[in-house]
Amino acid sequence: MDTTASFRNEFEGYAAELAQARMVDSTVYDSLLHEAYDHARELRYVSHIMLPPSDGTTSTEAAMAHADSIRNAILSGTTTFEDAAAASIDRASATRGGRMGWVLPGRFPWPFEKASYDTPLGGISPVINSGFGLHIIRVDEIKPNPGEVEAEHILKLTHGKTPEEAEHARVAIDSIYNVVTQPGVDFEDVARRESEDPGSAKQGGKLGWFSSGMMVAPFDSASFAMQVGEISRPVATAYGYHIIHKTGARPVASFEDMRQSLEQQINGDERGQLPAQRRLDALVQQYNGQVSDDGLAKVRQIIEECGRYDSTAIEALKASTIPVYTVADKKYTIASVMSAMPVTASMEVDDAMTMLRNTTNRVMRDKVAEIYRKDLVNIDPDYRNIYNEYRDGILLYNISNQEVWERAAKDTTGLEKYFAEHRADYTWKAPKFKGYIIFATNDSVQTEVKAFTDSLDAAGATFTREALVKMIDKRFGRDAKVERVLAAKGDNAITDYLAFDGPKPENQKMRWQSYYAYRGRIIDQPEDAFDVRGQVTTDYQALLEKEWVKELHKRFPVKINRKVLAKAK
Repeated sequence: MDTTASFRNEFEGYAAELAQARMVDSTVYDSLLHEAYDHARELRYVSHIMLPPSDGTTSTEAAMAHADSIRNAILSGTTTFEDAAAASIDRASATRGGRMGWVLPGRFPWPFEKASYDTPLGGISPVINSGFGLHIIRVDEIKPNPGEVEAEHILKLTHGKTPEEAEHARVAIDSIYNVVTQPGVDFEDVARRESEDPGSAKQGGKLGWFSSGMMVAPFDSASFAMQVGEISRPVATAYGYHIIHKTGARPVASFEDMRQSLEQQINGDERGQLPAQRRLDALVQQYNGQVSDDGLAKVRQIIEECGRYDSTAIEALKASTIPVYTVADKKYTIASVMSAMPVTASMEVDDAMTMLRNTTNRVMRDKVAEIYRKDLVNIDPDYRNIYNEYRDGILLYNISNQEVWERAAKDTTGLEKYFAEHRADYTWKAPKFKGYIIFATNDSVQTEVKAFTDSLDAAGATFTREALVKMIDKRFGRDAKVERVLAAKGDNAITDYLAFDGPKPENQKMRWQSYYAYRGRIIDQPEDAFDVRGQVTTDYQALLEKEWVKELHKRFPVKINRKVLAKAK
């Protein structure tokens, strides 16, 4: 049984899942967590120059070289950071000499955040690719993270207003300040009536909790400088005039309190792959995994002979025996790599070789992981114990299912025989209705269905439930259905009405407006195994299991060494 496809698929899937925990470097994950927490405790104000990763005519490598030349010019003093920032495709910061703002951990692409925190104060970062563009970052200011503030505000807008309208807003905000600072005045009530911030006015001006750097600069500075409970004098920003009511403040949470959110950040970006990548890096060294430059050079020759990477080259490589990588001193050919190559119609030689090298490296690493998973049984005792335990468990379950549970469910002859031999064990306290209930969507359909079933009776037809269902479905489709019923009085309202003289159920909203009993009768006790199928099946399974265990003892006698057992006690 352990060689069947179903068993191998189930077991190999579990073994791969079990091995996965050993394919991760937990020390790397812990390091990432603590690095993320260190970032959370500190804020960095940065400027940056953002450049396109390519312009459509040049490669990413050429774009990186161009960005490097700009960085080198800044470092050598040939140009200033501010002048170079004029070429930035981030136009908002370009107009400010590249000044971008505070970097909030977890809110920027990870490569950008890491470069911002790895670069010292006043330093210029290497060129980094954030996935959105190439960046040169300068760190302008570093300060401890003050935590978070909770506040509500009242806003009078000046953005887009005329000078006269802006002056009117200033006068209005001063008047409102005089009101909200009076004892007993409800700040939130005034905010609902007076604030022109459509997002918060309906909530009484509530802004919730926010970190430093999340709000426009003057508002941010005022909020963190205030005391809890204090109401600020009007603060001018690019949007208008604000009155701020600070309602709460809290420091950066502890590492343990932040752990879950930090894990979500890490697992949500490229950092989540690092623990597995680092572990696999170590395994590649351990198993001496190598991509063969000589082999790939020969592969290139085949492609060049074809003129380009096309269907002719692909077929030639699929048939080739050129070794292109080794793992544990075993060589693997380019043919084994081709199945993993992305499907493409045609490519130039250089582009094809880049893709082939990357694919070969990926396939080599996958092979290392595959071999390591197989070796785990021999090199990791804990893994081996769990591995064997689960293997034996699957085998026992499958054999038990075959010999007992599934056999009992399918052996209708055996079930009926068991029921007949133990009929006295299966009794009811009350009679039950046994038969069919046929439902219809309306009275007209029911009349047609009943005429059909009457014709079956007239012809003396015999059939199974499944056959009756098929006949009704074929003739009446979704307008009728059949249910086999075995129910005592009180079990079902419709059965009570049809068989036990109960009241007709209220069913105005039901799909099935009409129904009638078919080939039904009241029986005092079960007539066959179907009438008590669940209980009979359980008992029959117990009998089969008992007989199976008895047969196992006969085939595989157990001998107990009493002397050894005595020592164990």
